[in-house]
Amino acid sequence: MKKISQIILVLITAVMLVGCAGGNGVAEQGDSVQIIKDGSIIGTLVDVLDQSYYDSDELKTMIETEISETNTTLGTDAVILDDYECDDAGNVKVKVKYADSDAYTAFNGGTFYCGDAVTAKDTYGLNGNFLDVQDGKITTDDAVVSEDAKIVVLSENLNVIVPGKIVAITDNVEIIGKKSASVNIKSEEELAYIVYK
Repeated sequence: MKKISQIILVLITAVMLVGCAGGNGVAEQGDSVQIIKDGSIIGTLVDVLDQSYYDSDELKTMIETEISETNTTLGTDAVILDDYECDDAGNVKVKVKYADSDAYTAFNGGTFYCGDAVTAKDTYGLNGNFLDVQDGKITTDDAVVSEDAKIVVLSENLNVIVPGKIVAITDNVEIIGKKSASVNIKSEEELAYIVYK
C-alpha cells in the first residue's frame, strides 16, 4: 500500500506548505493485504490524519486519480477503490481491490508476488532462512519449500492474510495466526517470503 501512503504524505505536505501548522499528521498506521483464493488481493490502509489540515475529499480524489492512471496503463480495470472512509477525527480507512499481484505491483511499486513455488523460485529465488511453521507456531526445524506450495513474496512491511495454512516463513516474518503473518523487513532490497498450502 505504498502508493496510498505516499498520496497521504503528499496531501499533508502540500497543505502544510500553504501555512497549516501541526506535527507530521500521522498518529498511527496499519497496512494489510488479504490474498483471495482466486488470486485477487484486497489491500487495506488505516491511517490517522491531523484534522487541522486534512481534506477527506481531496484525498479520495487523489487516490481515485492514481487508480485511474494505473488502470489506463494496464488497459483494464485491475485496481478498484473498494471502500473509503474518513471520519471527523481524521481516521482514514482505504480498501483497494487488485485483480492479481501484477496489478498490486503496478499500483504500489516494489516487489509483490503471490502464486506457485516454481514461479517464485524461477523469478525471485528462494533465498533466506526458511523456518518451519506448524499450527501457527514456528518450530526449530528448517523448512523445505515443496513445489506444490503457494508463496507470497514481498518487499513491504505489511500484515498478510493468506487463504491457506502458513507452513513456512523467512526470518523477517512474524506469525500472527495460522493464516496470518506480519512482515518486518529492514531495506528495500530485502524480500520476505510466506509459504502456505
